[in-house]
Amino acid sequence: MELNIACSTDDKYSVLCMVMLCSLLENNKKNHVIAHILVNHLSLINQTKILKLFSKYDNAQCVFHEVNVDLLKNCKYRTKLHKLSKAAYYRVLLASILKDVDRVIYLDCDMVVLSDLVPLLNIDMQNFGIAAVEDYGLPYNQEHFAQLEFSEGDKYFNSGFLLINLAYWRQHKIEKALIEFSESDRKVFFHDQDALNFVFRGSWIRLEPKWNHFNIFHIRLKDMFKDKAEYQAFFHKPCVIHYSDKYFKPWFKTPLIPFKNTWFKYLKLSAWNDFEYKTNDRPFYTIFKILYLHLEILMFKFKFKCV
Repeated sequence: MELNIACSTDDKYSVLCMVMLCSLLENNKKNHVIAHILVNHLSLINQTKILKLFSKYDNAQCVFHEVNVDLLKNCKYRTKLHKLSKAAYYRVLLASILKDVDRVIYLDCDMVVLSDLVPLLNIDMQNFGIAAVEDYGLPYNQEHFAQLEFSEGDKYFNSGFLLINLAYWRQHKIEKALIEFSESDRKVFFHDQDALNFVFRGSWIRLEPKWNHFNIFHIRLKDMFKDKAEYQAFFHKPCVIHYSDKYFKPWFKTPLIPFKNTWFKYLKLSAWNDFEYKTNDRPFYTIFKILYLHLEILMFKFKFKCV
């Protein structure tokens, strides 16, 4: 089965991209994987490392797509707090970059893939442009949701893992709408993620939480699952791990970070040879929060008898 995958990276995030791609390839050996990597002047050294990884897999190929960043020059960015790479906006251009692809799975680089992704291709998306996992870690913010023109009952999804119907995007001129929102005069909360939630508000397919398992999740555990099978899969057999919280990255020296060993497993398999730990500027806060969340999860599992 042909599996089109897309991701965005730059030199700063190239090691994360390499680990994510390695995990994808290791767990999709039965599929023909075509990885579309969106870049802007990625160094030849890092391109060579990624190509060397793909050379180990007979079932996979890698294509670098140079992004015309002038198309995004007027997009708004946060100037403070959780600054984001400009590469985050590249995904809004997927429909025009991948002209011959009708369906693609987009992944952030701070993820590892633990399962076959082909089952997602069986989802009927004829009348939808996107499928995603609801962002259960996001606290309600009236100003934020009003900016997105949400109606009562509208849900907000995380853009780290997306199943995208590119044919729908082209037919409905989604790229134009995403760029218009991204350029609008507004308080920036979550960049491309807000643009996607604005354009697809009230009209997207919900994926099970196992497809975007935040390594740190909080606030609304009890609202995450439709049934027992969903939360058993989430806790015991997640498909994709997302290292989403800025203080809970496995590349920090901080101990106890969930799924840290999983990330380093694929780092080792990727043969990236010059990894350096990053600095966590709030290590004690991180450890305290991890311990608190472990307790919260144990209480949740006991309450719902899903241990």
